[in-house]
Amino acid sequence: EICACLVGSEMCIRDSYNKTLGDWRTHSGIDISAELGAQVVSAAAGTVIDVVQDDFMGTTVYLDHGSGLTSCYANLAAVPTVEIGDTVRAGDVLGSVGKTAIAESALPAHLHFEMAQDGSPVDPTDYLP
Repeated sequence: EICACLVGSEMCIRDSYNKTLGDWRTHSGIDISAELGAQVVSAAAGTVIDVVQDDFMGTTVYLDHGSGLTSCYANLAAVPTVEIGDTVRAGDVLGSVGKTAIAESALPAHLHFEMAQDGSPVDPTDYLP
């Protein structure tokens, strides 16, 4: 199940109410419902450019797919299976769904997924299998 504000094939970046933090925030990706521990795979081939423990979004992996296209996979389990510099193919396992995103802890288990072109959010559903 995908929970996001989508209009046609364009992503609607808008503020949404954050139940955990009790305020309105911009949500530039989608939340994909999944069981805790479900494998998270790369949407496209690329290189791991960062792996961080974000204060709000938890364990997060960033990929560079070339030509200005990047992806973000957040709310992963504490230890992803990739490291900075790793090259991945579409479908390679990056980690598993966790509950590390403090900012979204009131939500059921899910993957937070974003895509960006030249730093601007694009509709991530265009990159789902």
